[in-house]
Amino acid sequence: MVVTKNLSKVVGKNYDCYWTCRNLFRICKGSRASKKSKTTALWYIYHMMKYPQANTLVVRKVERTLKDSCYTDLLWAMDRLGVRNKWKCTVNPLEMRLERKMKDADGRLYTNVQKILFRGMDDPQKITSIAVEQGVLCWGWFEEAYQITDESLFNMVTMSIRGDIPEGSGLFFQYTLTFNPWRENWIKKRFFDNPKEDVFT
Repeated sequence: MVVTKNLSKVVGKNYDCYWTCRNLFRICKGSRASKKSKTTALWYIYHMMKYPQANTLVVRKVERTLKDSCYTDLLWAMDRLGVRNKWKCTVNPLEMRLERKMKDADGRLYTNVQKILFRGMDDPQKITSIAVEQGVLCWGWFEEAYQITDESLFNMVTMSIRGDIPEGSGLFFQYTLTFNPWRENWIKKRFFDNPKEDVFT
């Protein structure tokens, strides 16, 4: 399933490197008008449809804030790409589901299921025990990440959504953090002051 829209007309300008980044950590800070959340939402919808084994976890500090932020941005992205009719989106549970008919190695049809899951850091146990029915939970989006004040909880979540990447799938693990300019915290120290090779800012 391929999105045929001209991406250069859909995605905001100056996000080329962000869009093509494959680093383990992709960090983006900016003001409210910087298009960071909208561009990130577009990226997830486009790439979920490009990679049929990919699943995504979307996280904010407080679970109840997800519906009117990331969830709404992802709905907008579906509309922007003209693919909303391909997705089943529910609010109870808060989830987005993409189903498509595919063929296995023997040519038999099956239903491939992908999910975008939403969780809050206010109940980290719900995140660390998370699993998907098919494919790999390979991408995580931490919106308003500066609100996550406990780095150890962040580490626990990122470690819990790692697994094995199927050979030849084209998948990769990546955790994206988007947020407004910060107060002094662990994100600045870890990703901006002393970044490792697997970090893109």
